Amino acid sequence: MTDLSIVIVCYKGWKRLILCLESLDSFTGINFKTEVIIVDNKSDDNTYKQIAERFSKFRFIQNTVNGGFANGCNMGAGNAVGEYLLFLNPDTVATESEVEKLLNTAKQNPSYSILSCRQVNERGKESIASGQFPGLSNLTGFMRALSGGQKDEFYDRVPGITFPDWISGSVVLIKRALFQKINGFDEDFWMYYEDVDLCRRVRNLPGEVAQCSNIKIEHNHGGSSRINLKTESLTKTEVHISRHIYISKHKTGLNKILIQTFLVVNNLISSGLIAIIGLILFFIPKLFARTLIFSLLIRYYCGALVRLSWISPRSVNFR
Repeated sequence: MTDLSIVIVCYKGWKRLILCLESLDSFTGINFKTEVIIVDNKSDDNTYKQIAERFSKFRFIQNTVNGGFANGCNMGAGNAVGEYLLFLNPDTVATESEVEKLLNTAKQNPSYSILSCRQVNERGKESIASGQFPGLSNLTGFMRALSGGQKDEFYDRVPGITFPDWISGSVVLIKRALFQKINGFDEDFWMYYEDVDLCRRVRNLPGEVAQCSNIKIEHNHGGSSRINLKTESLTKTEVHISRHIYISKHKTGLNKILIQTFLVVNNLISSGLIAIIGLILFFIPKLFARTLIFSLLIRYYCGALVRLSWISPRSVNFR
Protein backbone atom coordinates (compact mmCIF):
# COMPACT_ATOMS: atom_id res chain seq x y z
CA MET A 1 0.00 0.00 0.00
CA THR A 2 1.22 3.49 -0.86
CA ASP A 3 1.10 5.83 2.14
CA LEU A 4 1.84 9.06 0.35
CA SER A 5 1.50 10.37 -3.20
CA ILE A 6 3.72 13.39 -3.79
CA VAL A 7 2.35 15.59 -6.59
CA ILE A 8 4.46 18.26 -8.27
CA VAL A 9 3.25 20.59 -11.02
CA CYS A 10 5.97 22.20 -13.12
CA TYR A 11 6.39 24.63 -15.97
CA LYS A 12 10.04 24.83 -17.01
CA GLY A 13 12.15 26.01 -14.04
CA TRP A 14 14.23 22.87 -14.59
CA LYS A 15 17.13 23.61 -12.25
CA ARG A 16 14.85 23.90 -9.25
CA LEU A 17 12.81 20.88 -10.29
CA ILE A 18 15.94 18.71 -10.52
CA LEU A 19 16.97 19.72 -6.99
CA CYS A 20 13.47 18.89 -5.77
CA LEU A 21 13.45 15.47 -7.44
CA GLU A 22 16.96 14.67 -6.20
CA SER A 23 15.76 15.25 -2.63
CA LEU A 24 12.78 12.93 -3.16
CA ASP A 25 14.94 10.35 -4.94
CA SER A 26 16.98 9.98 -1.74
CA PHE A 27 13.97 8.70 0.24
CA THR A 28 14.59 5.15 1.48
CA GLY A 29 10.94 4.16 1.88
CA ILE A 30 11.69 2.22 5.07
CA ASN A 31 8.99 3.78 7.29
CA PHE A 32 6.46 4.89 4.67
CA LYS A 33 5.87 4.16 1.00
CA THR A 34 5.68 6.98 -1.51
CA GLU A 35 5.04 7.59 -5.16
CA VAL A 36 6.07 10.75 -6.97
CA ILE A 37 3.95 12.21 -9.77
CA ILE A 38 5.18 15.15 -11.85
CA VAL A 39 2.70 16.99 -14.08
CA ASP A 40 4.28 19.19 -16.74
CA ASN A 41 2.04 22.08 -17.80
CA LYS A 42 2.94 21.97 -21.48
CA SER A 43 6.46 23.35 -21.21
CA ASP A 44 7.19 22.29 -24.81
CA ASP A 45 10.81 21.75 -23.89
CA ASN A 46 12.98 18.68 -24.53
CA THR A 47 14.57 19.15 -21.11
CA TYR A 48 11.41 17.64 -19.63
CA LYS A 49 12.05 14.35 -21.45
CA GLN A 50 15.64 14.27 -20.23
CA ILE A 51 14.51 14.74 -16.62
CA ALA A 52 11.86 12.04 -17.02
CA GLU A 53 14.55 9.62 -18.23
CA ARG A 54 16.87 10.54 -15.36
CA PHE A 55 14.21 10.01 -12.69
CA SER A 56 12.62 6.98 -14.31
CA LYS A 57 11.15 5.57 -11.09
CA PHE A 58 8.87 8.62 -10.84
CA ARG A 59 5.73 9.03 -12.91
CA PHE A 60 5.67 11.91 -15.42
CA ILE A 61 2.47 13.22 -16.97
CA GLN A 62 2.35 15.79 -19.76
CA ASN A 63 -0.61 18.17 -19.70
CA THR A 64 -2.02 19.05 -23.12
CA VAL A 65 -2.50 22.68 -22.00
CA ASN A 66 -0.95 25.01 -19.47
CA GLY A 67 -4.04 24.75 -17.30
CA GLY A 68 -2.45 26.36 -14.28
CA PHE A 69 -1.62 25.10 -10.81
CA ALA A 70 -5.08 23.86 -9.80
CA ASN A 71 -5.62 21.96 -13.03
CA GLY A 72 -2.18 20.34 -12.85
CA CYS A 73 -2.62 19.34 -9.20
CA ASN A 74 -6.00 17.77 -9.92
CA MET A 75 -4.51 15.84 -12.83
CA GLY A 76 -1.73 14.51 -10.62
CA ALA A 77 -4.13 13.62 -7.80
CA GLY A 78 -6.39 11.84 -10.28
CA ASN A 79 -3.52 9.48 -11.06
CA ALA A 80 -2.48 8.97 -7.43
CA VAL A 81 -3.09 5.88 -5.28
CA GLY A 82 -1.68 6.98 -1.92
CA GLU A 83 -3.77 7.34 1.23
CA TYR A 84 -2.47 10.90 1.57
CA LEU A 85 -1.56 13.52 -1.02
CA LEU A 86 1.38 15.88 -0.58
CA PHE A 87 1.40 18.76 -3.05
CA LEU A 88 4.88 20.25 -3.38
CA ASN A 89 6.10 23.16 -5.46
CA PRO A 90 8.93 22.26 -7.86
CA ASP A 91 11.16 24.79 -6.08
CA THR A 92 11.01 22.93 -2.76
CA VAL A 93 13.60 20.59 -1.27
CA ALA A 94 12.26 18.04 1.22
CA THR A 95 13.94 15.56 3.53
CA GLU A 96 12.46 12.16 4.31
CA SER A 97 12.54 12.79 8.06
CA GLU A 98 10.54 16.03 7.84
CA VAL A 99 7.98 14.56 5.45
CA GLU A 100 7.61 11.56 7.76
CA LYS A 101 6.95 13.87 10.72
CA LEU A 102 4.32 15.73 8.71
CA LEU A 103 2.65 12.47 7.67
CA ASN A 104 2.70 11.10 11.22
CA THR A 105 1.14 14.31 12.54
CA ALA A 106 -1.71 13.88 10.06
CA LYS A 107 -2.24 10.25 11.03
CA GLN A 108 -2.19 11.01 14.76
CA ASN A 109 -4.57 13.96 14.40
CA PRO A 110 -7.40 13.03 12.02
CA SER A 111 -9.19 16.32 12.82
CA TYR A 112 -6.41 18.16 10.96
CA SER A 113 -7.87 18.16 7.45
CA ILE A 114 -5.01 20.08 5.80
CA LEU A 115 -1.45 20.28 7.09
CA SER A 116 1.60 22.29 6.16
CA CYS A 117 4.84 23.34 7.83
CA ARG A 118 7.45 26.08 8.10
CA GLN A 119 9.10 27.07 4.83
CA VAL A 120 12.57 28.58 4.58
CA ASN A 121 14.74 29.33 1.58
CA GLU A 122 18.26 28.01 0.99
CA ARG A 123 19.69 30.92 3.00
CA GLY A 124 17.48 30.10 5.98
CA LYS A 125 15.06 33.01 5.56
CA GLU A 126 11.52 32.08 6.53
CA SER A 127 8.68 32.87 4.16
CA ILE A 128 5.08 33.72 4.93
CA ALA A 129 3.16 30.52 4.16
CA SER A 130 -0.14 31.10 5.96
CA GLY A 131 -2.57 33.85 6.89
CA GLN A 132 -6.10 35.12 7.33
CA PHE A 133 -8.85 34.82 4.77
CA PRO A 134 -9.13 37.96 2.61
CA GLY A 135 -11.64 40.56 3.75
CA LEU A 136 -12.22 44.29 3.61
CA SER A 137 -9.96 44.86 6.63
CA ASN A 138 -6.84 43.15 5.26
CA LEU A 139 -6.78 43.65 1.48
CA THR A 140 -3.85 46.07 1.54
CA GLY A 141 -1.05 46.96 3.94
CA PHE A 142 -2.72 50.31 4.61
CA MET A 143 -6.03 48.68 5.53
CA ARG A 144 -4.29 46.15 7.78
CA ALA A 145 -2.61 49.04 9.57
CA LEU A 146 -5.97 50.79 10.03
CA SER A 147 -7.54 47.63 11.46
CA GLY A 148 -4.66 47.03 13.85
CA GLY A 149 -2.97 44.22 11.89
CA GLN A 150 -3.86 40.57 11.69
CA LYS A 151 -5.45 38.89 14.67
CA ASP A 152 -3.81 35.71 15.88
CA GLU A 153 -6.41 34.28 18.22
CA PHE A 154 -6.36 31.01 16.25
CA TYR A 155 -2.69 30.40 17.00
CA ASP A 156 -0.90 28.41 19.73
CA ARG A 157 -3.73 26.14 20.86
CA VAL A 158 -1.39 23.15 20.63
CA PRO A 159 2.41 23.22 21.20
CA GLY A 160 4.20 23.15 17.85
CA ILE A 161 0.96 23.60 15.87
CA THR A 162 -0.68 26.79 14.66
CA PHE A 163 -4.13 27.06 13.10
CA PRO A 164 -4.19 29.79 10.43
CA ASP A 165 -7.12 30.35 8.09
CA TRP A 166 -5.11 29.17 5.09
CA ILE A 167 -1.75 27.67 4.22
CA SER A 168 0.29 28.11 1.04
CA GLY A 169 -0.19 25.65 -1.81
CA SER A 170 3.58 25.13 -1.97
CA VAL A 171 3.30 22.44 0.76
CA VAL A 172 -0.14 20.87 1.26
CA LEU A 173 -0.82 17.51 2.92
CA ILE A 174 -4.40 16.22 2.69
CA LYS A 175 -6.07 12.83 2.75
CA ARG A 176 -6.87 11.72 -0.80
CA ALA A 177 -10.43 10.74 0.14
CA LEU A 178 -11.09 14.23 1.49
CA PHE A 179 -9.52 15.86 -1.57
CA GLN A 180 -11.86 13.84 -3.76
CA LYS A 181 -14.84 14.66 -1.54
CA ILE A 182 -14.39 18.41 -2.03
CA ASN A 183 -13.61 17.99 -5.76
CA GLY A 184 -9.99 19.04 -5.42
CA PHE A 185 -8.67 22.46 -6.31
CA ASP A 186 -11.06 24.85 -8.06
CA GLU A 187 -9.89 25.18 -11.67
CA ASP A 188 -11.51 28.59 -12.10
CA PHE A 189 -8.19 29.77 -10.63
CA TRP A 190 -5.20 29.62 -12.97
CA MET A 191 -2.57 30.53 -10.40
CA TYR A 192 -2.77 31.88 -6.81
CA TYR A 193 -5.61 31.80 -4.28
CA GLU A 194 -6.59 28.23 -5.22
CA ASP A 195 -4.91 27.24 -1.94
CA VAL A 196 -6.86 29.86 0.04
CA ASP A 197 -10.07 28.67 -1.63
CA LEU A 198 -9.28 25.01 -0.79
CA CYS A 199 -8.72 25.89 2.87
CA ARG A 200 -11.94 27.92 2.95
CA ARG A 201 -13.97 24.99 1.64
CA VAL A 202 -12.32 22.57 4.07
CA ARG A 203 -13.01 24.86 7.02
CA ASN A 204 -16.64 25.14 5.88
CA LEU A 205 -17.08 21.34 6.31
CA PRO A 206 -15.96 22.06 9.10
CA GLY A 207 -12.34 20.91 9.12
CA GLU A 208 -9.11 22.23 10.57
CA VAL A 209 -6.14 23.76 8.77
CA ALA A 210 -2.93 23.19 10.72
CA GLN A 211 0.66 24.33 10.30
CA CYS A 212 3.49 22.47 12.04
CA SER A 213 6.02 24.99 13.31
CA ASN A 214 8.45 22.22 14.31
CA ILE A 215 8.67 20.80 10.77
CA LYS A 216 10.60 22.54 8.00
CA ILE A 217 10.82 22.23 4.22
CA GLU A 218 13.07 24.34 2.00
CA HIS A 219 11.20 26.54 -0.46
CA ASN A 220 12.92 28.85 -2.91
CA HIS A 221 10.28 31.09 -4.46
CA GLY A 222 9.84 31.84 -8.13
CA GLY A 223 11.02 28.64 -9.80
CA SER A 224 8.38 28.77 -12.56
CA SER A 225 6.85 32.23 -12.17
CA ARG A 226 9.97 34.32 -12.84
CA ILE A 227 11.44 32.62 -15.91
CA ASN A 228 11.25 35.77 -18.04
CA LEU A 229 9.57 39.18 -18.18
CA LYS A 230 6.47 37.89 -19.96
CA THR A 231 5.91 35.01 -17.53
CA GLU A 232 6.52 37.22 -14.50
CA SER A 233 4.02 39.80 -15.76
CA LEU A 234 1.38 37.12 -16.43
CA THR A 235 1.75 35.47 -13.04
CA LYS A 236 1.75 38.73 -11.09
CA THR A 237 -1.39 39.81 -12.94
CA GLU A 238 -2.99 36.53 -11.88
CA VAL A 239 -2.53 37.54 -8.22
CA HIS A 240 -5.00 40.38 -8.81
CA ILE A 241 -7.32 38.26 -10.95
CA SER A 242 -7.43 35.36 -8.49
CA ARG A 243 -8.22 37.69 -5.62
CA HIS A 244 -11.32 38.82 -7.53
CA ILE A 245 -12.30 35.19 -8.18
CA TYR A 246 -11.94 34.29 -4.51
CA ILE A 247 -14.07 37.24 -3.39
CA SER A 248 -16.75 36.37 -5.97
CA LYS A 249 -16.99 32.85 -4.55
CA HIS A 250 -16.80 33.48 -0.82
CA LYS A 251 -18.32 36.90 -0.15
CA THR A 252 -21.94 37.94 -0.50
CA GLY A 253 -24.17 41.00 -0.71
CA LEU A 254 -22.90 44.50 -0.01
CA ASN A 255 -19.63 43.18 1.40
CA LYS A 256 -18.81 41.52 -1.93
CA ILE A 257 -19.68 44.67 -3.90
CA LEU A 258 -17.57 46.89 -1.64
CA ILE A 259 -14.54 44.60 -1.80
CA GLN A 260 -14.68 44.10 -5.57
CA THR A 261 -15.13 47.82 -6.16
CA PHE A 262 -12.28 48.69 -3.84
CA LEU A 263 -9.96 46.18 -5.53
CA VAL A 264 -10.70 47.51 -9.01
CA VAL A 265 -10.18 51.16 -8.02
CA ASN A 266 -7.09 50.40 -5.93
CA ASN A 267 -5.51 48.27 -8.66
CA LEU A 268 -6.16 50.80 -11.40
CA ILE A 269 -4.79 53.73 -9.41
CA SER A 270 -1.77 52.08 -7.80
CA SER A 271 -0.85 49.96 -10.84
CA GLY A 272 -1.50 52.87 -13.20
CA LEU A 273 0.92 55.19 -11.44
CA ILE A 274 3.70 52.58 -11.42
CA ALA A 275 2.91 51.69 -15.06
CA ILE A 276 3.63 55.29 -16.13
CA ILE A 277 7.00 55.14 -14.39
CA GLY A 278 7.68 51.77 -16.02
CA LEU A 279 6.86 53.20 -19.44
CA ILE A 280 9.30 56.06 -18.94
CA LEU A 281 12.01 53.78 -17.53
CA PHE A 282 11.27 50.92 -19.94
CA PHE A 283 14.93 49.90 -19.95
CA ILE A 284 14.58 48.69 -16.35
CA PRO A 285 12.89 45.26 -16.65
CA LYS A 286 11.31 45.17 -13.18
CA LEU A 287 9.68 48.55 -13.72
CA PHE A 288 8.59 47.81 -17.29
CA ALA A 289 6.96 44.61 -15.98
CA ARG A 290 4.58 46.88 -14.05
CA THR A 291 3.53 48.52 -17.31
CA LEU A 292 2.80 45.09 -18.79
CA ILE A 293 0.83 44.11 -15.68
CA PHE A 294 -1.30 47.24 -15.94
CA SER A 295 -2.10 46.57 -19.61
CA LEU A 296 -3.08 42.98 -18.77
CA LEU A 297 -5.29 44.22 -15.93
CA ILE A 298 -7.08 46.68 -18.22
CA ARG A 299 -7.72 43.87 -20.70
CA TYR A 300 -9.01 41.61 -17.91
CA TYR A 301 -11.37 44.23 -16.47
CA CYS A 302 -12.81 45.04 -19.89
CA GLY A 303 -13.39 41.36 -20.54
CA ALA A 304 -14.91 40.79 -17.10
CA LEU A 305 -17.33 43.67 -17.73
CA VAL A 306 -18.42 42.19 -21.06
CA ARG A 307 -18.71 38.63 -19.73
CA LEU A 308 -20.04 39.60 -16.28
CA SER A 309 -17.65 37.05 -14.84
CA TRP A 310 -14.45 37.28 -12.80
CA ILE A 311 -13.04 33.96 -14.02
CA SER A 312 -9.45 34.00 -15.26
CA PRO A 313 -9.17 33.94 -19.08
CA ARG A 314 -6.31 31.45 -18.64
CA SER A 315 -8.47 29.01 -16.69
CA VAL A 316 -9.46 25.71 -18.31
CA ASN A 317 -13.04 26.59 -17.30
CA PHE A 318 -12.98 29.85 -19.24
CA ARG A 319 -15.56 30.16 -22.00
